[in-house]
Amino acid sequence: MTEHQSLLTLVDALNAAADVVLVPGTKPLGNAVFVGSGDSLSSAMIATRFGHRAMSSGDITWADALPASCDTLVGISHSGTSGATVRALHLAQRSGMRTIAITSNPDSPLAEAADEVQPVPSLQLAEVIPCAGHLMLGLGVASLSGVHTEGATRDLARILEMSMQIIAGAVEALPSEAPSGISVLTLPDMRSAGDFWMLKLIEACGLPVRSVALEESGHVDYFIGPQPYLALSLVGRQGMARHSRLAEALASTGQRTQQVAVLSPSGDIRSEVLADLAAAAIGTFTAEGAAARWGRPPFRGGAVNMDARHIKLDEQPIG
Repeated sequence: MTEHQSLLTLVDALNAAADVVLVPGTKPLGNAVFVGSGDSLSSAMIATRFGHRAMSSGDITWADALPASCDTLVGISHSGTSGATVRALHLAQRSGMRTIAITSNPDSPLAEAADEVQPVPSLQLAEVIPCAGHLMLGLGVASLSGVHTEGATRDLARILEMSMQIIAGAVEALPSEAPSGISVLTLPDMRSAGDFWMLKLIEACGLPVRSVALEESGHVDYFIGPQPYLALSLVGRQGMARHSRLAEALASTGQRTQQVAVLSPSGDIRSEVLADLAAAAIGTFTAEGAAARWGRPPFRGGAVNMDARHIKLDEQPIG
């Protein structure tokens, strides 16, 4: 399946999906911290648009400490079985903190560990590199944060249909051979998407990839070399001039720089969230195309053990 075919499959699934709907009677969030791991942490980062915080659930679980000035802990997991996230909610419950789960599995351990559950649909489609779960969880985060999400899945499908040329252009502009590493550069409007690009490029290509704030790249990436290195500048509505100026500086030290401009229409916060989620999906299919271009099969061609036992709940007591 090519990245183009994967995109069309996702578009069809989004058009057929049920809406993400806020559970009736849900009270407004206070000082909330959204937690997750991997893809779910990227989903959690969307909450920062609304003044909330996002943290790795492992930071709470393995440090055995809840974040300061927090009265609500929101755990995010598509399957509802991410061990660190379930344990983080149990820790919060024992402290008397309000707990909420965002998941597609209302019968999961995560849902059981929460006072409230915000369900999201599961799109049930075969994916080469997964992103559908992130899109649904991201809409769950937005809904819980006060965004009207009725019709959002179909709006996302429409944006992605219009993004096919962006993906094709991004893949075509990649170097012909795999770089030694990749930096994904973002400003806040694309921060969640940039984090997701990082994860998908790692999964697809097996390369070291980092997501970094645009300005910090200027302070650090400037010194990378002389090995072939790629800086992907993910451009939304903010800071186009700074993206371009930094690209010039990085190119002057011999680095390969590439800008990817995503569809980011002006408008309300709902439009901004949808643009961020669409950008994440664009990154997924760009990563899929990069893997094919560089001859690096996703998940290292099956060399990686995908049972993911090390991140799921196991025989150890939750405590």
